Formats: sequence, C-alpha cells, structure tokens
Amino acid sequence: MGNIVSIVLERSMFLADLLTIELVAAAAAGFVAAVISGFAGFGLNLVMTPILVVLFSPVEAIPVVTIMGLVNSVRMLGGTWRLIDRKEVLTLGGVCIITVPLGAWVLVSVDGDIMKRAIAAFVVIFTLIMLTGWQYRGPRNMGTHVGVGMIGGFLNSSVGIGGPPVVLYQLARGGDPAIGRANLVGFFTILSAVTLITFAVDGALDSRALYRSALIMPFVLLGTWLGMSCFNPSSAHLYRRIALGFLLCVSVMIVVI
Repeated sequence: MGNIVSIVLERSMFLADLLTIELVAAAAAGFVAAVISGFAGFGLNLVMTPILVVLFSPVEAIPVVTIMGLVNSVRMLGGTWRLIDRKEVLTLGGVCIITVPLGAWVLVSVDGDIMKRAIAAFVVIFTLIMLTGWQYRGPRNMGTHVGVGMIGGFLNSSVGIGGPPVVLYQLARGGDPAIGRANLVGFFTILSAVTLITFAVDGALDSRALYRSALIMPFVLLGTWLGMSCFNPSSAHLYRRIALGFLLCVSVMIVVI
C-alpha cells in the first residue's frame, strides 16, 4: 500500500512540474501551427520549433515537436493518400535514414543557446526566400530527390525543421497544388517517424517529452481539423504570406534577444 501511495505521489509531483505557463504557451503555439499546417500541408514544425526552443531547451523541445509532426501528418494522411506520388515520396523519405542520426548527434552535442539562434536564423532565411517568391528551377530526378531528402533528414533531427528544402522542391514541381501538398504530408510522416526512432535510440526521447506531447496533442488535433476545414486553394497565397510574416517576426526576435 505504501509503495502505491508513493508512486501516485511521485506521478502527481511529476505532472505538477509539467503543468507550467510554458506548457500553456506551447499548447497555444501548437494550435496556431496546426491550423497553418492543416490548410497549407506544411508549417507545424516551422511555427512550433522557434517558440518551443525558447520555452524549453532545444534537446527537450525538438522531440516534442517531432511527435506533434508525426501525429499531425498521420491525421492528414488519410485525406491525401490517393494523391501522393509514391515513388518520389519514398525516395525523399527513404534516404533521410542516412542523415537523421548525424543531425541528432549535432542536437545533443552543440550548446543550447547556439542551437536556439541557429534554429531562428534558419527560419528567417527560409521565410525570406518564401516571401521573395524564389522558386527552385533546376532538374527534378532521382539524384535531386536523394539530395533534398538527405538535407531534410539532417535538418529535421538537428534543428527540428526538415521541411523547408522539401517544401521549396515541391512548390517548384508545377501541376496540381493538391499533389504537392499530399507529397509533403507523406514525406513528413516518414521523416518524423525516422527521427523519433533515432531519438529513442539516442535517449533524447524521454518520459517528459511524451507527457508534454500528450498534453499538447488535443490542441494540435483541433487546430489541424480547423485548418483542413478552411483549406481553399484560391486563398493559399494569402494564408502563406500571413504565416510567413508571423514566422519572420518571431524568429528575428529570437535571434536578436
């Protein structure tokens, strides 16, 4: 009986330690990021990561963001599955296995403050590229699929944002934008799963990350549903510019502060 009481008290204290103002802010960030991701097909990690690395340390934040990304992608997968270019997505996602472990090593080895600024600076660069309207106009073949997938894998496990190179690559594909959106959902599903397995093996995925993810999850699922309900291809350009403006402001503040 005494052991049971001790375990209950220990769990209660653990949960009380997690229920902080930082967690409330993280849940709000998750909701906003999920709304954006729901109608754009990308953006969850991009919005959440710069905010969560300020609320928590990068090593604590990125596993949480990755869990959110996986759940969010799986949630969206059912509605996009039939549109996915399977050969391209499997190539992009398959090669990330090579570089995800290297990125995870960088995450746990580099000083947290340096990583925070590196993450914010990376988001600023990507946001500026998107705002200028630049598009990749090079070749699209097996070699470029492999290169983009490897870059995405390294960035996802090191700075928590593996999407930008693949987003730019998919935006340049032309054709039906719904197919590009579906490809992004498929790629992020594979990438997040591989990254989480790597974190689990390396010890970066602990009980604290799992509990935080469980508490934030309902807000992410609600935001995803709302975003998917609001998806309108004719308004995608406006949504993207609003989201990018928000990202730019947040990331510049992190770099400066």
